[in-house]
Amino acid sequence: MFRSIARLSTPFRNRMYSTESMSQGEQHIYSKLTEALSPTRLRVVDVSGGCGSMYAIDIASKAFEGTSIVKQHRMVNQILKDEIKEMHGLQLKTSAK
Repeated sequence: MFRSIARLSTPFRNRMYSTESMSQGEQHIYSKLTEALSPTRLRVVDVSGGCGSMYAIDIASKAFEGTSIVKQHRMVNQILKDEIKEMHGLQLKTSAK
């Protein structure tokens, strides 16, 4: 799963993030994660071509400190459990730094 993040298109890696340039789905996910985890870094990109069926999320939060990657992913999955039910896929990269 982590290797797939590196292969994403250039817009994901280089895109400057402001909620104004995000789709409604990206904004919704961004807001939920920001509220729950107070991230130091957060990127949310609809990688489904705009239909909202697949997202790539790159998040760093102090809330992840001392937890395994599996636990970090579970935390994000729990926060987005309702949204994930409607998705076909989720690319997730988490970090405590």
